[in-house]
Amino acid sequence: MGTSRDPARSRPLSANVKRLMRLSRAAPKNGKVIKVAREFGAQDYAYCHKQGQLFMEAAWMGFSMEDFAPLFMNSQLAGVFDVSFAAAKGMENDELSNLLRIPLLLKSPETIVEALYWIDDIIKRTDDWQNKSMALSQAYEAERLQLPPALAELPDEPNSDVDALAYAYWLGFIYRCECLMHEESSRMVYGAFDEALMRSAYKELLSDRLGQCDLMDSAPEICARLDRLLVESIWPARSRNQRRLQDLETNRS
Repeated sequence: MGTSRDPARSRPLSANVKRLMRLSRAAPKNGKVIKVAREFGAQDYAYCHKQGQLFMEAAWMGFSMEDFAPLFMNSQLAGVFDVSFAAAKGMENDELSNLLRIPLLLKSPETIVEALYWIDDIIKRTDDWQNKSMALSQAYEAERLQLPPALAELPDEPNSDVDALAYAYWLGFIYRCECLMHEESSRMVYGAFDEALMRSAYKELLSDRLGQCDLMDSAPEICARLDRLLVESIWPARSRNQRRLQDLETNRS
């Protein structure tokens, strides 16, 4: 259990995972794939809203999305969100569904953000050969826990930058929308859409008609645009670059 030591550089998606993600998105250029549109309901949007609130809380506390997004999206806590959301969706028993979400999802966003940085700090101070689950257990049982630097260095005053908070909420909301739309893990979605790419997409969106719409109404279309960008532009460009590098290596040898 634990987060990546360098989430921003987490291991790349495998060719098979990319293939499955490409099939799930079924971009217009891939006419042989039949994609059944996923209908979003109130519960789906509630999940997106919950994650949007979480990201906004992190921004309010003083964390930049450049730091928070990769840390969260590649973490075990994000994995708990993925599993809980997916499992609750398929449950007919509302009471059981609610019980499943109580441990983390119904706690305050601040608690979740703090837990994320506590876990990350403990893992960073654990040697590669050590059992991460055991290290976390021992740390929690210790009489004194060392306050993670990331939490100790937070500003005294909360971040009141409306633009930064709005972007953070949008980022968390759209990330969860992508996860739900394609039934993919947070790590898979972040591996396709890193924070820098999402920030650029958000800035372009501000001058677009979708930027003036309610996020609940526009989120599926925003995700569709991101998906087309990924399948039709980003991945093909990366493949071309990889082939160029391979050709250069071949010519040198």
